[in-house]
Amino acid sequence: MPEFKAHLFICGNDRGPGAKRESCCAKGAGELRDRVKQLAKERNLPKGSFRVNHAGCLDVCEQGIAAVIYPKGEWLLNLKPEDAPRIVDALEKAARGEEKI
Repeated sequence: MPEFKAHLFICGNDRGPGAKRESCCAKGAGELRDRVKQLAKERNLPKGSFRVNHAGCLDVCEQGIAAVIYPKGEWLLNLKPEDAPRIVDALEKAARGEEKI
């Protein structure tokens, strides 16, 4: 089983039109995840050192796109697709054990 040094879960919940609560998907979570993955690939970050995944609802919907990184359990809130470069920078450092995201 792979042992990632950092594992980022980005909420991708979609409640659909007319829902009472907001959802991360409607705010661009899929675009953010795709940008993070693409930037990591373009930078040739070490394969297997980290992973980026879609997550179901993280239940902090009113706080923008949400993500959590393990093993540290750090939460990232109010994200936007434009935050992808900053997230990849921090994810790279976290994967090397240098600092928190």
